[in-house]
Amino acid sequence: MSSYILCQVKRASMPYYIENISTNIYSIEELCYYFYHNIYLLDETILNEHLCDWLRKELGLEKLYKRLYKVLEEGLGTSEFILAVFKEINYLTHKEFKELNEKLNLLELQPVVLREKKKGDYLVENKMYVNAIRIYENALQKEDKEGLGEQFSGGIYHNMGCAYLHLFQFADAAQCFWKAYQVLRTKQVLSHYLMAVYMEKQEDFEKNCEDMEVSKEQKQEVLQKLEEAKQETRPVTKEQAEEVLNGFIRDYHRSTGF
Repeated sequence: MSSYILCQVKRASMPYYIENISTNIYSIEELCYYFYHNIYLLDETILNEHLCDWLRKELGLEKLYKRLYKVLEEGLGTSEFILAVFKEINYLTHKEFKELNEKLNLLELQPVVLREKKKGDYLVENKMYVNAIRIYENALQKEDKEGLGEQFSGGIYHNMGCAYLHLFQFADAAQCFWKAYQVLRTKQVLSHYLMAVYMEKQEDFEKNCEDMEVSKEQKQEVLQKLEEAKQETRPVTKEQAEEVLNGFIRDYHRSTGF
């Protein structure tokens, strides 16, 4: 894909609003860019009749409108819908198109609940924390975890805790980390739980450490990380806080397969 794309179709006077990331789309080029960089967010909330109608009304793409409507009516799948949009303006090179097709095929083979979790993770990475929590909750409510096991649910609770931390909802974050720890039982998740507890109420931190028989070494490690975040008692900037919280998810991903 080149560094810039010349618009081949007129821009819309009324944008298409993508709720997941609170973004307005004004052209088919912008739509292709969004599709290409947000594969895990592409579902029926975006790929629907409203998008088809917008493409016809605002961009005058009658042929594409008919093609996409047929894909929806015949249930041909997400890949057919997405690739049809890319074909309309030859947005990708042949190699990029082939790679995208392969990626979409692999995506469709993944369990639905796994795709839901990855969607939530992507939203957290892009600071859409409220939407991420909603996605995580939907994933947890699915009765069939498709054989992924308790470790998978633990991972969802952990990352949902991270989303709550970003929103400074420390009690909710601690609750999620606790549920994750009940399943995962790792030192890392325990540390994240204790940090959330400390941020909510420092007195509870001491009590939890005592009740859970947390080692002096781990307690000190948690306190040291918190102290580093405070930058030697100086106020923590928003950017510093974001980096600490983002580190929670990066560390978790490095130590698990999810």
